[in-house]
Amino acid sequence: MTDKYPVGLRKTKRRKVIAEFAEGQPADEGKYIIEKDQLREMGIVLPGDMPGGEGSEDQWKAVRKATDHDILQAELNQEEADKAISEAQRLADKRSLPMNVIGAEYSFQKSQLRFYFKAPHRVDFRGLVKALARKYSTRIELEQVGPREAASILGGRGRCGQELCCRRFLYDPGPVPMDFAEKQGISVSPERITGVCGRLTCCLQYELEDYVARLEELPEKGSEVNSPMGKGKVVKRNVQKETIRVKLAQEEVKEFDAEEIEVIEDSGN
Repeated sequence: MTDKYPVGLRKTKRRKVIAEFAEGQPADEGKYIIEKDQLREMGIVLPGDMPGGEGSEDQWKAVRKATDHDILQAELNQEEADKAISEAQRLADKRSLPMNVIGAEYSFQKSQLRFYFKAPHRVDFRGLVKALARKYSTRIELEQVGPREAASILGGRGRCGQELCCRRFLYDPGPVPMDFAEKQGISVSPERITGVCGRLTCCLQYELEDYVARLEELPEKGSEVNSPMGKGKVVKRNVQKETIRVKLAQEEVKEFDAEEIEVIEDSGN
């Protein structure tokens, strides 16, 4: 009997896959060697509620728990792949290909070397693949990535000052609809909600559920409430600050901590 669990591939490009485990439940954060179509990778078992994509349903299977030697081998593989980036760019420039090679990674057994690149449009890189295959004597894959994926590969820091979420813990970050910002009452000005990738920030997506839950704990807009300055009506709620703006007598609006506000039950809401 086998069970399926999400596994994160924390390489140049962070991906989440689903792998079958034959021997009981693997430990969260445990590192394992997994295999698909004779291609092996080292991944880490993820909690089921990890934010990000659902994970590829390709037929990955766990081979064994990773040893210290496996972990060291994966690190050495990545060091070699990083050194190949400049050579791939040199060969691309030699062929006048309009592409920017931004990352590379070996499979665990070095049977495949994959390069990631940015380009303004589709690129015919068949000649480049052949040149790289001759150079490194292994199977070559080239993958064109968009702005969001490129940011997760290159890394950096967001407006919050922390490492980018897509590099630090998210896997397969997908598109973020504009209405996620609107539902959270966040200004739609581009400067506030755009990440270094030039797209809407990923945090708008995975913070939405928590925002909605916290919003339900606050008095509804239009509710009549008692405040430290008397009765009034709720005109605005701030989930991040946990404050309530209340319109008092003479149309005066004051902001109070949510814990200072008491809803008048017979307010008709």
